[in-house]
This record gives sequence, structure tokens and C-alpha cells, in this order.
Amino acid sequence: MTGSRVRAAKGQGGLLRDQLLDIAAQLLESHGVEALTIRAVATRAGVSPPAVYLHFASKRELVHAACLRVWSSLFSEMEAVSREIPDPVTALYETCVAYIAFGLRHPSQYRLVMAGEATEASRQNEDACFRYFRDKIAACVDAGVPVESTTETARVLCAGVHGAVSLLIHQEREVWPPDSDGYVRRAASSAVHGALLTASHAFRPSMADVMRSG
Repeated sequence: MTGSRVRAAKGQGGLLRDQLLDIAAQLLESHGVEALTIRAVATRAGVSPPAVYLHFASKRELVHAACLRVWSSLFSEMEAVSREIPDPVTALYETCVAYIAFGLRHPSQYRLVMAGEATEASRQNEDACFRYFRDKIAACVDAGVPVESTTETARVLCAGVHGAVSLLIHQEREVWPPDSDGYVRRAASSAVHGALLTASHAFRPSMADVMRSG
């Protein structure tokens, strides 16, 4: 029952906060943001709603804390897959793979942070992702890849990876490609090739260009 929970021992408040965030994440993953309410989280945690409000001032704050907690792992994942790769273009590709795969694993959190109501936390996270990819492109420039503007190239790249995620997470899983890993890698390859090949100048593709690339 809620309201009968023994008060957490001194210094244990952080453990309850983590538990509340775990429950919030489970609700987001399984039922979406509509199911994530203060009362639902309190009930699952065995506490009263006021106990939740001690840690989160509103549902909105709880939702974004749960989202950003998951998002904090993204940069670690991207860095882990690219850290030991000497070729900066390949490293950029692997970070794009990690980004798209992350979005498809966490569709609710991705929608709320990257495509939902704008908040300061969302803006900060979007900016951090953009700067991360721009730094990876700068490493390609240092290695000799011709790029007129790292900022503009990062915008094109981000459009590619964000579009690859958004195309699927706004649809039912039943219509997702059966080979999701193949989709992720092809989308990442398309984003990197498209961004870098047009980084020094934009051109209109033709049938001849496609046949030569094959």
C-alpha cells in the first residue's frame, strides 16, 4: 500500500530517486509517456505521491529526468565503438551506427527528447549531439577530407541519422524492416557518405554518377 512505506534511512534518498527513475523508464518503454504518471510511479515503488514530489517537482521533470538518464549512455556508447578506430571516417560511421541503434532501442525517450516538446534539457542534449558529430567531422578534416564547413556538414549528417531513427519510431514495430541491423548500417553509411561527399560542394546526382559508383 502507498503511504505505509518506512521512511528511507538518512542518506538513502538517492536510492529511492534511482528506483523511481527505473520505474519511470519501464513505464516509458512498455506503455509510453501517457502511462508515466506520478501516481503510477508511486504505486509501483510502494510510496505515496508526495514522496515522488520530493525528488521531482512535476511529471514533466520526472519524464525528462528518465529520458536524459538513458541519453547519458549514448555518448559513452558512441565513444566506445570509435575510440580504437584509426580511420576517422570509419570512426564517424560507427558512431552513426551507435546513434541510430540507440534511437531504435529507446523510441519513447528519443521521441520525447528529440522530437517532443522543447525544453532546456532537450536543447542541451540536441546541442551536445550536434557538437559531438561536428568534432568527429573535424577529425576527418584533420586527416585530409575536403570539407568547406564542419558545421554545415554536421547539419547534413544529423539530418540523415535523425531521419533514419524518426522514420521507424513513429510507426508500429510490425512495419519495421525485418533486418533492423542491416537497416541501421545502411542508413549510417548513407548519412556519412552523403554528408562527406557533398561537404566541399553540392552537386546534382545523375544516373551516370550512380553507375560509376557501382
